[in-house]
Amino acid sequence: MKFNIDAPFWRFMSTLARFTVLNVLFVITCIPVATIGPALAALYSTIFAYCDHEDVSLHREYLKRLKREFVRGLLSFLIYIAVAAVLIFGFVFWGQVQSNISYIGLAILIIATAFAILSFEYQYPLQARFDASFGRTWKNSLILPWAAFGHTIIIVVIEVAFLAVFFFVPFVRVLAVIFGFSWITYAKSLVFLKAFDKFSDPAKAMEQPTYVNSSASL
Repeated sequence: MKFNIDAPFWRFMSTLARFTVLNVLFVITCIPVATIGPALAALYSTIFAYCDHEDVSLHREYLKRLKREFVRGLLSFLIYIAVAAVLIFGFVFWGQVQSNISYIGLAILIIATAFAILSFEYQYPLQARFDASFGRTWKNSLILPWAAFGHTIIIVVIEVAFLAVFFFVPFVRVLAVIFGFSWITYAKSLVFLKAFDKFSDPAKAMEQPTYVNSSASL
């Protein structure tokens, strides 16, 4: 039987291998915890590049984009950590208050938490896709989840389904470490790109690089 590297099976295996390497790089660069923000921005940026040009070298693009997105990604992640700390303190505080007013405080905290979580979901894709100021990216991350609410629902469903399987099916945790995060990010990226195309000005999108002699190899 003649070996054909362009056959669907081998193309799938090649793509799986490339995404596995990308996923492992992502997991390794998330280990310091503080670097989760830059790693997310770099992962989305790399996946967006893949959507624009499938033959891009994923691991090389990831390392290049990690360096490019590092400072802004780190700063934004530290801000989210601070916001999370304030919200946790608020829940603990109002949860101990023996008064009806505590329900108002808790309701406000729940709304604030929803805004923070959805902003976090959009922050790094926006940073990766658009050449905007730090403040503008933050503003858009707070507004776009609600402006593109239909897309946001799909993203939340993907995220919740993944997290549910991740926490309740131990074997999936192993798969996630091997290639799961990159594939979930790819699925979400398709939704993000639809939302961005609907609400963004293409002229303000980050300039797409030209890939010279790119290949699908690792």
